[in-house]
Amino acid sequence: MDVALRCNSEVPEDLREKAEEKVAKVASHATMIETAEVRLRESPTAPPAERAACEVVLRGHGRVLRAKGCASDASSAVDLAVSKVAHQVERMKGKLLARSRSSRRRRAATRA
Repeated sequence: MDVALRCNSEVPEDLREKAEEKVAKVASHATMIETAEVRLRESPTAPPAERAACEVVLRGHGRVLRAKGCASDASSAVDLAVSKVAHQVERMKGKLLARSRSSRRRRAATRA
């Protein structure tokens, strides 16, 4: 899976590695995710609690999962966005599994 990191300023190497590692871990839980994009933005005019923003976009099999986290520093913003998108991945997996289970039950009922 490909993880792309985009930013409007210079990103420290440790933050880059942390973001890529966390997003790759979340995407590994869902095999349908093909690409991941992390967008970091720092805005000096934003309120102090929202100076750093991180947006995570996961794409695959016609689905797009997107989450945004704002915090005072970039590391916290990455954590917020990754936790939000991880919740979305779990919901999507649950919906897909429920749909496949119900279709299996229908097929088994028609055969019996």
